[in-house]
Amino acid sequence: MEIGALLKRGFTVWWRYKVLWGLGALLALFGRGYGITINLGVVQPEEVPADLVPALLSLIPQELTPETVVGSLITVTLILFGLWIVLLLVGNLVEAAAIVQTDLLDRRGQFDVSGSFAIGTQRMIPLFLLDVVLSIPALVIGLLIIIAVGVLLMNLTTMASDAPGVEMLAGAVVVMLGVVLCLSIPLLIWGFVLSLWRPLAARVCVLEQQGPVASIKHGWAILRRNLGQVVIVWLVLLGIGVIYSLPVGAIAGVLWAVTAANPLTNFGLWVAITILFNVIFAVIFGGILASLNVVLWNVGYRQWTGAVPAMEQAYAPVQIR
Repeated sequence: MEIGALLKRGFTVWWRYKVLWGLGALLALFGRGYGITINLGVVQPEEVPADLVPALLSLIPQELTPETVVGSLITVTLILFGLWIVLLLVGNLVEAAAIVQTDLLDRRGQFDVSGSFAIGTQRMIPLFLLDVVLSIPALVIGLLIIIAVGVLLMNLTTMASDAPGVEMLAGAVVVMLGVVLCLSIPLLIWGFVLSLWRPLAARVCVLEQQGPVASIKHGWAILRRNLGQVVIVWLVLLGIGVIYSLPVGAIAGVLWAVTAANPLTNFGLWVAITILFNVIFAVIFGGILASLNVVLWNVGYRQWTGAVPAMEQAYAPVQIR
């Protein structure tokens, strides 16, 4: 199948089976879709409900000690980390279910959301571990950036205490920015490679029911054999994302400018408008495009591998019309 036929089939499947748009909305809800978020205007302290601030202050212990502060910070950090892990797992569950359901509709015209989520539940943990493995290089580079910035800031602070000249301080700042830039380049390159590699590895993990390491290896082999077409699919999705973001970004910019110049006086109205904007553009429309993302990568993966998914055995044969 040529790339033109591949894209045509992908768009046809996406338009024919609009039920996938609902799964796309779930993906967008958990940060897996195209979306733009924005806070409207500036809420002044007096605009916040009078009972909100005292309620928040009441959560702070009356007698603060270093041990209390450290304990509270650790507790909050652990809670946020736990919530983040839960959101990642649920996102992986929804993504796996969307991949399975898209595959069923594409090849057999079969709609089975419950079965798709059952398989998604089974592949949730392997998919999460796959993401953990693939994120290790980015974490290492990010840690190097933090260490480099910390060391340079310490040196900069020492220099400032010695009252150096403006030129020396400016030179130190330039060096710090240069180091951050140099370390950011491999991070950007790795992010680009992941955007090509990860969708393929995820489909190996979900559809072929492979482990994280095997999925990563197989996904890399598929990427190497079909690099040209994979890049084209990526560029098409990138172009769609840019085209979508421009008008939505313009609308968001206008709303922000208007409400920044004339801040909303009703806190509840501000919250309602912000939520409504994000639901419409980030979840609903963003979800529709997220479903297209899943479909195109599914169709491409099936064409580039020609493999019958291991999860096929979970379904009885159906008559294809």
